[in-house]
Amino acid sequence: MRMSANKDSNGETDTDAVYIRNQFEYDRMQSIHEDIVAIERFHEMKDSTADTIIYTVFVFETLVTVFLAGMITEHFYIVHSIKVLVLLPLRWYVFKQIGKHYFMLELCTWIHILIMIYIWSPWKPPGMFPALFLFAHGPLIWSVYNWRNAFVPHSSEKMCTLFIHIAPALVTWSIRWYSTPDQGFELCANPTEPGVNGCNNIGWDELILYPSIIYGIWISYYVLIVFYWKAEVIKKNKLATAATAILEKDKSAKSLGIINTMVHLLGPKYQTQMYFVASILTGYFLLILAYFCYISFVFNCVHFLTLVLVACYNGATFYIKVVGKEYYKNEEKKNE
Repeated sequence: MRMSANKDSNGETDTDAVYIRNQFEYDRMQSIHEDIVAIERFHEMKDSTADTIIYTVFVFETLVTVFLAGMITEHFYIVHSIKVLVLLPLRWYVFKQIGKHYFMLELCTWIHILIMIYIWSPWKPPGMFPALFLFAHGPLIWSVYNWRNAFVPHSSEKMCTLFIHIAPALVTWSIRWYSTPDQGFELCANPTEPGVNGCNNIGWDELILYPSIIYGIWISYYVLIVFYWKAEVIKKNKLATAATAILEKDKSAKSLGIINTMVHLLGPKYQTQMYFVASILTGYFLLILAYFCYISFVFNCVHFLTLVLVACYNGATFYIKVVGKEYYKNEEKKNE
């Protein structure tokens, strides 16, 4: 149905109607472009031995991870650490090739580093683990939904991204509910008894103070690097960061909904400041939601599995959209 612009009392075209029509056409053309790009990538991928090997490795790795998480849950942090040492450098290498290596400066990488420090160094502040747990089950794992992370085993880029957002939740889950007192993990500042049941409640300092310190350090170095030190390099070479994707209304950030709305609420003049306001507000909301994961094993499991299901759904959507369209296209050609 063709949308027609309304005329006002002076016979001039209603600009709102024109804007809506133009926006509709833009969104439609953008969707068509995305389908074309996806199918072109499928053509490049479908005969590739390398992609077949990558698919096999990541599916096998996923199954092994699930098996080990169930078999040696209290020692799963060792498995996690090995995977971090392999997949984080791989993520940097893959992202470097496509101009996305500045994504390594995001909060998720910072939390990975802190978790590794917490696990393997003697420095274990009593309130640090709850804060890491909250970040892992809050802003990080919710990136699966916000950024449409998908289980797509043939893509090392997508699988590394999925790992960096889901893995911290899995390893902190194993430590929170299955670690033993002799392992030396300080699960909270004031435990009521030894073991995991002694930390079913945490204080305001663990819920507010430690997360604020972690957030503050990350925002400080992120602003200095992305908006000052490397700002010209990023702009000149058109390199991607989460901030630029949102501030420039990149299509990769179109699923962020309320965050996008908040960033652009006050117009271009204040959108950089609003980016951090939106990040902090949504981040703390998700930290509060993650608090229920910390105090309830059942809620924690349901919460985690729900977002894993979202990742699987996103992956299924990708394969059906790309591979499915290509299959039916070939079938139609055969029947012509």
